[in-house]
Amino acid sequence: MGRRWIQVVVGLLVMGVIGVIWWHSMQNGVASHAESRRVLAWVLARIQGSAVAPYLSDGHIRRLAHLTEYTTLGVVLSSFSVLISRRSHKVWVLLIGISVAAIDEYIQLFSGGRTSTWHDVVLDGVGCIIGIVLVLVIRGVKRGVRAIRR
Repeated sequence: MGRRWIQVVVGLLVMGVIGVIWWHSMQNGVASHAESRRVLAWVLARIQGSAVAPYLSDGHIRRLAHLTEYTTLGVVLSSFSVLISRRSHKVWVLLIGISVAAIDEYIQLFSGGRTSTWHDVVLDGVGCIIGIVLVLVIRGVKRGVRAIRR
């Protein structure tokens, strides 16, 4: 697969991740909470008896979902920026991630039974930073392996 095709695939992946994020924002409060409760039940079934299980709640699952979505966005956006220009545009990737998060919270204002908070935008930004750092670490390891092979 040529470099151009990889760029197209990763670009589509970026759009897909943003689409999933915004799709979750468009769910009404009832559907959103039902999804969180299903995930919570699934997780609790797997960690039953652990020290963490009694403290895990629907709210924790929702926060972890934000972190996971935006870490994924940070990874795919960073990867896309590297594929396009061979450089990691960390600031631009973070600004795009925070913009997606702000739009995400704005969409929730129009989804019945949902609230919009700046705390979620901050958490989403942290998730994006984690994704950026993951890509930087992977690139660093890759360079180190190449240097050792030479």
